[in-house]
Parts: sequence; structure tokens; C-alpha cells
Amino acid sequence: MGHCEAVTSEAVTNVRYLAARIAAGLAVSVFYFWVIGIGAESRRFALNSGLDAIYGFKTISGFPNHPAVLGGNGVDGYYDLLGRAFAHGELRLPVDPAPELLALPDPWSDRINRPYRLLDTVLYKGHYFLYHGATPALLLFTPWYLITQHDFPENFAAFLFSLGAYFFAAALFVRMTSSVSIRLPLWLYTLFLLALGLCQSVPFLLHRAKVYEVAISCGYFCLSSGFYFLFRLLGASGRPALWGMLAGLSFGLAMGCRPHLGVAAAAVFALLLITRFFRRPLLAFTIPVILCGLALSAYNYARFDNPLEFGTHHLLGDDGYRQFQPSGNVLPGLYYLLICPPDIVPEFPFVRLALRPPWVLFKNALPPIYYLEAIAGILTLCPLILLTPAMWPGGEFWKRAPATLRVLAAMFVSAVGAILIIASVPFTSQRYEVDFAPYLVFVACFLAAARFQTLRRKAARVLTAVVVAILLLYSIAANLALAIQGPYDQFVQGHPRSWVQLAHWFSPVERYRPVLNPVLRVRALFQFAPCYLKKEPLISLGEFGSRYLLSAECDRAGRIRLISETSFRYPGVQTVDLPFAAPGLYSAGLEFNPENLVMTVTWNGKPVLEHSLRFLVTSRSQIHFGEDPTLGNLETFSGRIQASPPQFFEEANEPVE
Repeated sequence: MGHCEAVTSEAVTNVRYLAARIAAGLAVSVFYFWVIGIGAESRRFALNSGLDAIYGFKTISGFPNHPAVLGGNGVDGYYDLLGRAFAHGELRLPVDPAPELLALPDPWSDRINRPYRLLDTVLYKGHYFLYHGATPALLLFTPWYLITQHDFPENFAAFLFSLGAYFFAAALFVRMTSSVSIRLPLWLYTLFLLALGLCQSVPFLLHRAKVYEVAISCGYFCLSSGFYFLFRLLGASGRPALWGMLAGLSFGLAMGCRPHLGVAAAAVFALLLITRFFRRPLLAFTIPVILCGLALSAYNYARFDNPLEFGTHHLLGDDGYRQFQPSGNVLPGLYYLLICPPDIVPEFPFVRLALRPPWVLFKNALPPIYYLEAIAGILTLCPLILLTPAMWPGGEFWKRAPATLRVLAAMFVSAVGAILIIASVPFTSQRYEVDFAPYLVFVACFLAAARFQTLRRKAARVLTAVVVAILLLYSIAANLALAIQGPYDQFVQGHPRSWVQLAHWFSPVERYRPVLNPVLRVRALFQFAPCYLKKEPLISLGEFGSRYLLSAECDRAGRIRLISETSFRYPGVQTVDLPFAAPGLYSAGLEFNPENLVMTVTWNGKPVLEHSLRFLVTSRSQIHFGEDPTLGNLETFSGRIQASPPQFFEEANEPVE
């Protein structure tokens, strides 16, 4: 009887943990799917991509009807264009450069090509190519096009790649913990599984999924699957040649997404050599990697007559990208990728990315040419990684888990290699963290689980579980907050009512609760210093994507220019020039009418400018005088301010959705 009860209890426990895995997988899946529809592309999936209308194709094939089109910054469906090209046996995109572009003395110059170019494509020998890797097109876009004669939505492709990568990571975590008999409390087990899907910048990546994010998410998928197959190979699961081949193919395909991900293949190869792995599985791993490398070199040679040229020397974009060289000064890159803290604010969503110089005391630390987007370092978003050395279990544990140790070592080395390579280039972005963050998070989660398992005292186990839970809950919350904003805060721009409704769920304090289209009257007296030559903030409302800013600049000619502008990234700007004598005391005010969505700017009590807005979202606490704190900006008005209490009344109004 006792044996039967034990078997029954074990079966019930297994079912509960299976349910936890399913629940975590569903939660991550639902959130990923929700995020891809709140940013730049509201449709999560559509058979008709609209590319024929965008590029002027007369037939859906794209070949041979590839008319010249004028340029722009839309970056629309580039992987679908590449998928169509591959389907027709072509390497160039099925769009001809505009004659005006080819007629320029330097068609690659960012200063003169903007009206005619396709942004972030490669122009070589009169044709457009992609510098982004070919693997996503080979795995998904071309097969789908051949089967359906339709394009595959890029945002849905990023969703599938990211979700597939998470499932491989979660399956690897489950196999690793089971292989060394780690038994965690059900709630902690579930939290680890959620952290693997939500604490590594992938939700942020999916907010605006275009060609860049597709390449990164596909690289994430290839590496995650590669590490899973590597563990099956090292763990003596049987059929080592098969697992070696699948691992090698996965790591090889990762190079076709992001070339620097080849460091992972190199790390695994070195690991197999050092451990004197069997010849046949080693060959099974190495041959696909070499074949993928040769195929990538042949692809580059066929396009650019150079096996090592990926197209960046012929890029149509910012000149700094085209002419960049790896920098010996990697410290700024390491700061941004690892350390740079986010802004913690009292308004929803509470955690925001920032633009700030490295180590505020060293404002000139950046190289002369350095492209920076708002970012937060992975160590500030997932501080559990910092505790990894303290979580290291004893040597006796690793004697039972040699395969696990080797895979974790390969993960860590590949992540460090990716960090150093990315830090060496003079540009950085939050989305780049997906190249290494998932593996650092995985290592941290597994070591925390192993440490919990090896502790003998109950008090130590409880303390460890509580600390780990607090850190992971913060990480999940921070990453979800960044996912809601994305790189350009497009959720609030595209769906202000939905954004405000969501914000109200988490904003119990009225002062910090955002309001949609309130009745608003703001006035302040500004004591201007002698004439300055830079724009200075006067009054700001909202934040980032919902930001409204009134600023001023003078020209030393007895006039001042008032500048009324909206969203930080894509501002709608109106200006007015007024008489001005410096120094002087002037009254500036704002009045917003929710009936017609017009912001009226007053100067010394008289209306001087009317600016029609799409919407206005702000809270009382986001009304700032003499500053615009968007993205951590520290610049303030240089004179004195006497501000009157704002008149702020919430009033219902239907927004433009």
C-alpha cells in the first residue's frame, strides 16, 4: 500500500510540474503575441502584406516587374522582398534603385540620397541587396512564399522565432534540472520558466519587429536550439551523430543571421576538442558548421565579389554605419550593454530606457562617431546575473553533471564573446542585448536552482528562494515595462485610449495617473538670461511617445522662436518668431482644448500659436517647467521660473485610434 501511495504521489507531482510548464509556456506565448500587435504593426498576421502597393509591383511575383521606386525610411517588408528574390533564383531585391539615386555623384552619401534611397539596404552595381542575414529567408519567408504565393508578416516571423527559442530554452532547463535531480518548489520552478521568456529583452524586441528584429530573433532561435541539441549530444542521449549534426546546423545557421554569432560555434568546437569528444560526433557537429560558413562566404562573393563583405561598406544609411571601424575603446559599449541603469519613474510603466553619457563625470567618453539609442544594461534589468558567482554549487555537484557544466560554459563564453564584439562597434541598441542576454539569464537561473538544491539548512533555502524571487520579479516587471514602450513608445501613439486604460490598472495614486485629452491650462513666468544659442525647454507634458514640449531659442537679432512639438522620436513641430529683448521676463502658457485637440500657446497672455495634436496623454506629475526629462534628459532652462499651479481637469474624449 505504501509503495502504491508513493507512486501515486509522484505521479501527481509530475502532473503539477507539467501543468506549471504548460502554464508558463502559455503565459509567455500570449504576451509575445500581444506585444507584436501594439507597436508599429497592429496586424499580427495577414496574408496580404501590402508590399505590391508599397513598391508598385504589377504582379505579386515581384519579378520581372520591378519598377524603380523613390526612397524612404519605411523599411517595409525587406525579408519578404528577399524571400521573393530567393524564390526566383535571385540574390538582389526585386526593386530597382531610382534613376535619381544612381545619377548622384555619391549615391551612398547620407547627405544627398535621402529622397531616393531605400533605407538600410545595400546598393552595389546598380542593385539593392540586404546586409541582414539570409537564414530567416531560407527558413521561413521563401518556403512560405513558394507554398502560398503570399508574404509572411515580419512581426509574426519574429514572434515565431522568439517563441521557438523560448521553448528550446525551457526544454533545456527542464532536462538539465531533471538530469541532476533538482527539485524546486512549484512556485519557484514556474518563476524560473517565466524568467527564461521574459527577462532577456526579447519582449522589448517584439514591440517593433521589422527586418532588424527578425534577424536577431532568428539568431536567438538558432542558438537556443543549438544549445539544446548540444546538451542532448553531451548528455549521452543516444544517436550522438544526429544530435551533433543538428547542433552544428543550428550554430551554423546562426552565423547566417548575425555573423558575430559564429563565436558560439567556435566556443562549442573548442569545448568538444578540449573534452576529447568522440571523433564521429565531433565531425557530425563540425561539418554542418563548415558548410554553413562556406555557403555564407559564397553568398557574399556572389553579391559583392568578396567572401568577407556583408554589404556594410555599400550601405544606404547614416554615413557612420557605412564607414564604421571596430573601436579599441570598448568601455562605452560595455557600459551601455551591461551597466547603464534605466529610469525608474512614478508613472506607468515605471521603468523606462534612457539616453545618458557613460559615467556622468566623463561626458567625453564616447568616440567622435557613436550612434546611441535608448538602452538599459542587462545587469540592471536582470541583477540575478550579478549573483552568479555566489550561486555556484560545490564541486561534488558538478561531478554528477559534466554535460550540464560544459553547456553552461559554452553559453557563457559565447555570451561574453558577443558582448565584446558588439561593444567594439561605435553604435549600440537595446535590441542587441538579445544576442547574449538569454544565455546569461539561463546560466543565472540554473545556478540559482542548483544552489537552492544543494543547501541543507532550511533557513538558507528560504532566504535564497526569497532573494531569487525578488530579483526575478523585478526583472520580469522591468522587461514587461520596456516591452510596453518598445524603442519608440508606439503603443501610446497608436492606441492612446488602450494605453491609458492599461495604465489606470496600475496607477492608484491620482497625481501619477495618466489622463487622455484633459482640459489643461498652464502658465509660468520665465526670466530669460542673456541670449543663448541653443534650444531650452519651457514646459513639457507627458513622456517620450506621449510627450508635448514647448521650448525656445533666440537668434541674437531681437527675436525669439517658440517651438511646439510632440513625440520625441517623430515630432510634429510648429514654430512662431516673436520680438524679444534679453534679459527679460516673459509669460508663456499652454491651453489644451479636448474638443478639437488644439494646443494653444500664449505669450504674455496673448495666443501666438495653435497646434493641432492627435492626442494628449499626461498626468499631473508629468507637467514640468524648464525641463524635459524624456529619456533621462538632464538639460534645464538656464533662467529663473515662476510657475503658477496648473489647471488640470480630466474630461472624456474619444481619441484617434
